[in-house]
Amino acid sequence: MRIESIDGSFAHEVKDRPLWEPVAEHDAAAIRAAFREHGVLVFRRQSLSERELLDFGNMIGKPGLYAEAGWLSTYPEVIILSNLRDQGGEMLGGLANKALTWHTDQSYYAAPVTGCFLYGVELPNQGGCTSWTSLYRAYESLPRELAAAVDGAVGTFSFAARVGFKPAQDDNHDRAKRLAETPDVKHPLVNVEPGTGRKALYIDPNTVIGIDGVPQDEADDLLDRLLEHATQPANVYDHDWGPGDLVLWDNATVLHKRESFPETSKRLVKRMIINLDPSRHIIPPTV
Repeated sequence: MRIESIDGSFAHEVKDRPLWEPVAEHDAAAIRAAFREHGVLVFRRQSLSERELLDFGNMIGKPGLYAEAGWLSTYPEVIILSNLRDQGGEMLGGLANKALTWHTDQSYYAAPVTGCFLYGVELPNQGGCTSWTSLYRAYESLPRELAAAVDGAVGTFSFAARVGFKPAQDDNHDRAKRLAETPDVKHPLVNVEPGTGRKALYIDPNTVIGIDGVPQDEADDLLDRLLEHATQPANVYDHDWGPGDLVLWDNATVLHKRESFPETSKRLVKRMIINLDPSRHIIPPTV
């Protein structure tokens, strides 16, 4: 097994490690260590059942259950994302074919589940690229005045704001239930990784609606500048999907986005959220 940077980016590929075979503990430990260090790992050309996806999730942490019950697959820890429909015309899973702007998952929860992976089953011929940007690299390269402004800052993260930015169409979310269960929360805009002391930005466009003690116009300007800095090309990894690709990422230390793809194309991707070890990974605290 080899773990190598992809084209010099922060994302790393795990090579010569078929996940359908038992993973020796020394390899599992190396994968977990690389995941902690880099934030995005890519495993190409895997052929995995949902049982094997669940086994992989348990190797990384503790798989969690997603809030949208209509998106769940045979195993409740496995989520379906697709633009397909069943024989009755009902959507299979969620998110269809639309573009998704830069975001991080579950930042609007008091205790976000930060581990996540996508596994490509059926993919469009064009479009659908997924990009990730490193919030470790973003913090480490912050200009001095931005670092001074964001260190110690606390943001308000709002699920209501996030869904308010969504197009007014059927995207298979149970919005009323989710809104009732998800009040606004506050998290630091900079978090520290346990054990290493590394710092990472924690921003989420369209979800962070304000910064404690900062006038709204100044907060909006600061958040815009942080996003522009974080998503510079030097910080970004773009993944063009191939069948069987599995991409694992840490939502506390990266942002991600997705390109749209033609409605006539088919896309089926399986997803899992994973509770990570809080002694080794950032779990954004509630303030």
